[in-house]
Amino acid sequence: MAIHDAYARLTPYELLLPDPEFADRHFPAVADEARERGVDPANPAAFVMLGAAQAALAELRDEDASPESAHDHGNVLYFAYRMWLAGPAVARVRADTLRRLLSTPRADHSQADSPAGSDTWPGTLHERAGYVQLPQHLVWLEEGDDGSSGDPPVHDQPPPHPSRPAEVPPAPPVTSPAPESVDGLFWAVDPGGTLHLALVTGVRGDRPGYGIVPVPPQPVEALPEWAAGPAREGGGDFTTVLPGADLDGLLGLRTPAEVFKLAGLVLGLMARERPTLHPPTSDLSGTVPPPTNLPSALL
Repeated sequence: MAIHDAYARLTPYELLLPDPEFADRHFPAVADEARERGVDPANPAAFVMLGAAQAALAELRDEDASPESAHDHGNVLYFAYRMWLAGPAVARVRADTLRRLLSTPRADHSQADSPAGSDTWPGTLHERAGYVQLPQHLVWLEEGDDGSSGDPPVHDQPPPHPSRPAEVPPAPPVTSPAPESVDGLFWAVDPGGTLHLALVTGVRGDRPGYGIVPVPPQPVEALPEWAAGPAREGGGDFTTVLPGADLDGLLGLRTPAEVFKLAGLVLGLMARERPTLHPPTSDLSGTVPPPTNLPSALL
């Protein structure tokens, strides 16, 4: 599959919404109910329990949808709500930018990639949210070294957030039938400084829907340490054995630590560069893959 980074593609945020008025029809009611009840809707568990959020989920889910799918719909609706509050937009990462970030020796990330040599940039992400779109078919979620899936583990009740990155189990207990192309990642930082992340996989024109892979929340202040540290035991972060990987320069995600490292590097670059948002391009009608209708910034 050809790697695509020429323009920002239709996002999972847009693919989720059944019509353009969905967000304005439901999300103000979510904010109002949360305020009236004294609930923080930036907390995913509190968000999904709100009656207005449940009403939005009822409109999204098919009548014959499996009960297990409610968790996935709730996760992606949370990120959609946070994006709506922040102003929906997408940060598009070019292939050469991503390869450079992921290949730079980790010692360089702890110094040169921080403003004035410090790690203060995570503070600029507080109460913000968005979607980072990776080059299409460049990054792949694949099996771990022991044959288990590389999907980050899903925790219904995530562990307490330490002051440094939490330990990540080396063998995530989630199964996956085949490697999936990673379209990008949703991110949101709550008022308490907790970063919520979810990978989006399997966005394809020949089938509906996509995969949502949440990872355990982390303190956003820990991102510089994730960005600077190793993500695989024994090295080889982001390498892959997929066919054609060397020829096409493909990248792989096998461990949860690699997801945190990827987020730390990309969000750190975004926080430092503060790229300008541009309106959607009107002359891409009819192109494949379809372009986004959201403002986009280029990294």
